[in-house]
Amino acid sequence: MSLKKKILYISLRSGFGGATMHVDQLIRSFSNDYDIYCAAPVEEPYGVKLLDELGREKYFVLPYRSFSIRYWIRLIFFIKRNKIDILHAHGKGAGIYARLAKLFTPKVCLIYTFHGLHISHYSKLMKRFYILLERILGKFTNQFINVSDGEKQDCLENKLFKESKSTVIHNAVERNTELKLTREELRHKLDLPANKFIVISVVRFNLQKNVWEILEIAKKFTSNQNILFLIIGDGEEKELIEKKINEDEIKNIRLTGYKKNVYEYLHSSDIFLSTSLWEGLPYSLIEAVQAGLPVVASNVTGNNEVVTNNFNGYLFDLNDRKKAIESILELFSSPVKRELFGRNSKKVFDGKFQLESMLSKTKKVYSRCC
Repeated sequence: MSLKKKILYISLRSGFGGATMHVDQLIRSFSNDYDIYCAAPVEEPYGVKLLDELGREKYFVLPYRSFSIRYWIRLIFFIKRNKIDILHAHGKGAGIYARLAKLFTPKVCLIYTFHGLHISHYSKLMKRFYILLERILGKFTNQFINVSDGEKQDCLENKLFKESKSTVIHNAVERNTELKLTREELRHKLDLPANKFIVISVVRFNLQKNVWEILEIAKKFTSNQNILFLIIGDGEEKELIEKKINEDEIKNIRLTGYKKNVYEYLHSSDIFLSTSLWEGLPYSLIEAVQAGLPVVASNVTGNNEVVTNNFNGYLFDLNDRKKAIESILELFSSPVKRELFGRNSKKVFDGKFQLESMLSKTKKVYSRCC
């Protein structure tokens, strides 16, 4: 009989994205220390992978990004039947399921990671409703984890919890040491042009990531045959994006779809571009600075904790497309600055986004629970 504490990770996504990758990281890293369970949809890549690894008995299938009373009731029985010790919910929907479930499983320790507050685009009425709901649900939450200092500050300003109930734990990635090829060799392998200046973005195709702005920025460079915009990812807006690229004849953009070998594409590129409308702490930027890329990014929560203006990249306000274009041009025309910013990006990664630190801090939160 196992004496390990039982952790149930809950998410309403298991496809491409930072939060789902985060859950997969925790499960892989803690599988020897805890008895792991998961409740999530079954999507490629992470849901399918985790279902196969954990098996049906330890994987509770939830509907994708929707709340169902039937599934909520079944989740409560799943928690009780398996005698779960810790619930760790990731994202708003999962947080609702978990905290309503705690009403009927009061002995379970409940930890909630926001992965971004994400209310700046809400209507006033919706914002008030969500804040009220979060304040109520917060009473059933033992500990909050914020993935960035800015996210925690946003939560405190909206009085979602007391400061003592939250720990800031930055997202992190494993240090990649597997790449043996030069950038030129990687470009040949990936069928990328050898001599072009590549501006890369790794995104989900949805409202938050604001891929439409990348298209508008790319349009301004169509006369420059030396610059290519490379977009890696997938999502609900992909067909609309593809249609827009074809209609507007934007020839300097290449879409690759979802790729497992993102690091190879990052190391093949010259700079990273993010146009997100809001963030928690994006994994794509952390991966970019680990790869030593200068970054041009929207000045939103999370982005501005990875990018320091004029140190390892440039930040631009959401309504300032001109600044984003000027920043890309500056880096295109200055190899010296690209090299400096690239070195600084690696320093940022080494100083803030080490996986060992993230795991150690998370484990301390678990230890405080039980």
